[in-house]
Amino acid sequence: MTAAARGAPRWWVFRGRHVLLRERWTADPHADPDDPRPSGPLPDPPGGIRLRIAVPVDSGLASPDPPGEGPHDPAQLVTGEEPPAPEGYGWVDLRVAAAWLGDDLFRRAGRAWQLLEWHRSHRFCGVCGNPTAPGPYDALTCTVCDHLHFPRLSPAVIVLVHDGDRVLLGRGRHLPEGMYSTLAGFVEPGESLEEAVHREIREEADVTLTDLRYFGSQPWPFPHSLMVGFLARWAGGAPHPADGELEAVEWFRKDALPRIPGRVSIARSLIDAWRAGAGT
Repeated sequence: MTAAARGAPRWWVFRGRHVLLRERWTADPHADPDDPRPSGPLPDPPGGIRLRIAVPVDSGLASPDPPGEGPHDPAQLVTGEEPPAPEGYGWVDLRVAAAWLGDDLFRRAGRAWQLLEWHRSHRFCGVCGNPTAPGPYDALTCTVCDHLHFPRLSPAVIVLVHDGDRVLLGRGRHLPEGMYSTLAGFVEPGESLEEAVHREIREEADVTLTDLRYFGSQPWPFPHSLMVGFLARWAGGAPHPADGELEAVEWFRKDALPRIPGRVSIARSLIDAWRAGAGT
């Protein structure tokens, strides 16, 4: 009897930012409704780092060794020599897979990947340089000086700017062809969320805002962000790519929007909420 048949959890297996999923499922998730993950880990390649964790489905904390059973998401990050994908499976960029996975599976995949990346990139203490080991509350603890290193989390603001009838969207170089999105940026040290909103929009688009309203938040694992969403009304300024981060900044009406992000992102939630009348 296979692990899947016994009800054992399936594995998140990553190579860099790519996740291993069943090829038939990626071609048409609706035609293949079963869990697309493999039923076990891949062999650890020679020269790689052994990174395997388990994350309870309802928690952000990782246990050091994957359990054989229970409501856990065991996860593996393959490093070193690239292993071949098992027959019927393929490597898919997690950002691309987000559109297929849906909210629940995407959040679980992102959480597992972030924690694995944390273990990979913090194998040594930043205070004294000695090796780290899993510690309490998901921290990595130094094996010599006992310093606790907690997983990195970078807060960022994401803002839908509108003037009532139009929405201001920008096009970054990393976006797919023809896609525009809401404006966003990281919060700087000593800065409030509201201050970050005004600074980022001024720097990126050279406009000022009023009527700033909190919308919601979303964990975003690229690489370790917490997106904090706002709606705001344009107060003045002629929008243009002010600091070079964006290729274009343009106004769009509700009935003439460009290609926009998928429904799994908070950017899309902001746009959909505005189209439905929020903030106006």
